[in-house]
Amino acid sequence: MAHAQFLDEMIREYLLYKGFGSTLKAFDAELKADKMKSFRVDKIVDQLIYFINNYDLISLRDLWGHLNRHLFSKLESHYLPSVRKLENAVLKMFLINTVFNSKPDKMNEFFVKMTPELQNQAEWKDWFVLPYIKNPEENPTFSLHFTKQWQDTLWVSVHNFLATIIQFMPIPTLMHFEDDATRISKLEERNESLKKRLILLLDRGPQSSVTPCQVEPPQHLLDDFYVIAQENNLGESQARSLRSIIKNMSSSASPILGRKESALGKRRERK
Repeated sequence: MAHAQFLDEMIREYLLYKGFGSTLKAFDAELKADKMKSFRVDKIVDQLIYFINNYDLISLRDLWGHLNRHLFSKLESHYLPSVRKLENAVLKMFLINTVFNSKPDKMNEFFVKMTPELQNQAEWKDWFVLPYIKNPEENPTFSLHFTKQWQDTLWVSVHNFLATIIQFMPIPTLMHFEDDATRISKLEERNESLKKRLILLLDRGPQSSVTPCQVEPPQHLLDDFYVIAQENNLGESQARSLRSIIKNMSSSASPILGRKESALGKRRERK
């Protein structure tokens, strides 16, 4: 996702080139309101922290809801408790900030809006007394959440969790362009190298001492055959043997070519 911003600029350039002015304006407006921040995790975390520091509960809930719809909802069910745990921790961080900065009105606003959602969760049972406790940072129930270690760990956890999901989530075909361009470039370089070797061999004739180049089959082909071997219930040793045979098909050590050369040699000896 590192090149998402570059793609945005390419799309803007294309729309400008085509004269799609209204589409470009709409695209720019969408980019400005992009909650995913072009998939930049640090920016997403910064936005969460900004909303907490500004006691903006509505925007905080809106952003987390967006993440839930577009990222967390795609996870397997056994990850959902981790999502809920992080969400609750972020909400608790909101409350800790209201206490730390002496904002009882913002704390009360939080409980008015969030009580219907949180009152049946066992994890929140003790937190409803927070407005009535003096010096909660000294209370055993809440003291941990006031430590810098807990707060730093929270944001590192959120960052790593988002980064992992974004790294492995499916991406549109257009976003593969960088990988495809690199692959094509390497293939072109390899092709050019093979051309030069071939020309050198032709120039020197059949007695040339130039070492023939070996062309390895594409790795994905090997992997496909390896999967086929496994799917046909071959044993692990048989599957490895099949993989080895396929690799050797591109070299002079080919078992098929080797048998042919051996047969030809025997015929010549008889003559």
